[in-house]
Amino acid sequence: MLKKYLAKGLFFIIIFLLLTGAKVLYLERSHFMAGEKFNAASNWKLAIREYDAALHFYFPGSPYVGKSAERLWQIGEMFEKADKPGWAILAYSSIRSSFYASRSLYTPGKEWIGRCDDKIAALDVKILVNEGSLTPEQSETEKEKLLYVMRVDRAPAPVWAVLVELGFLGWIVSVVFIIWKAFDERGKLAIRPALYGLVSFVLTFALWVVSLLNA
Repeated sequence: MLKKYLAKGLFFIIIFLLLTGAKVLYLERSHFMAGEKFNAASNWKLAIREYDAALHFYFPGSPYVGKSAERLWQIGEMFEKADKPGWAILAYSSIRSSFYASRSLYTPGKEWIGRCDDKIAALDVKILVNEGSLTPEQSETEKEKLLYVMRVDRAPAPVWAVLVELGFLGWIVSVVFIIWKAFDERGKLAIRPALYGLVSFVLTFALWVVSLLNA
């Protein structure tokens, strides 16, 4: 009987993941195609918005991830050549922020992020020099400072992140176990199941809290 329920549960999980993946791919493609439309019409603001949205619907192995990043990179270089650093930074920042927004146990698009860091730092320095806030002699030092800040790894620790999920899941399961097993049909407390559930609740809750503090 247990194997039957496990098989059904696994089946529904697989179906759910397949449907979710298909929906993500559909939305990713839809935003990319909208970006292509606005790009062809030279509507750069909306093109950047749509390519950015496509990247936010990140799906590993999808061809639209690389295509969207490439389009944003091309738009950024175009604005660089037109001496519009603000718009160029917007395009490059869209690539960078989208990949950071999509990370979980790993950070996708690290190569793209590194390339964008260099571009954004250089353009920020250029704007400061043009405004008179920096002298040309200070530009290289300022760029290094900006790159240092941008490259600080703020990603969560993978092991602690997994323990957060396990602790939370264990906490919920413990509560359900107490509700289902610690009381009989007449509402009388069963000492042993209640004790097991309580110990499990305390341990998994503690694991969850400690993992949150260290993730």
